[in-house]
Amino acid sequence: MSKKTEQFNVTVKAGKKTYRPGDPVPVGTGGITAEEAENFRKNFGVFTAGPEATAGAPVPSVDLDRLREAIEKLSGDNDKLSADNDRLTAERDSAIGDRNTLLKQNEQLETDNATLAGEVTKLQAEIEKLKAPK
Repeated sequence: MSKKTEQFNVTVKAGKKTYRPGDPVPVGTGGITAEEAENFRKNFGVFTAGPEATAGAPVPSVDLDRLREAIEKLSGDNDKLSADNDRLTAERDSAIGDRNTLLKQNEQLETDNATLAGEVTKLQAEIEKLKAPK
């Protein structure tokens, strides 16, 4: 069974092994994933050993284990933020429901207050009639 390898313009660290630019890096089991290989090509260009390769240019080193740990941490942070967002959305929806209930109660109280004010006016008129000398 042949193992697929690729060459990159960057130093790649996979597990405990470090591959210098141009060294064949295993892709798949025991190496980097196809997505990681694509990411290296996208970020650092397709490997060339021709004249366009700059020997004097510094080549960044990539520590895949450190990157994976950072991605796991960011994923955990994202999960926490998503949970916070869900909780806050539920609280907001509950507050909106409470606000709507209170608005309806306030409208009812204003209606009741107007009705009571009318009744008080009628009762005051009745009191005045009863107090009037005959």
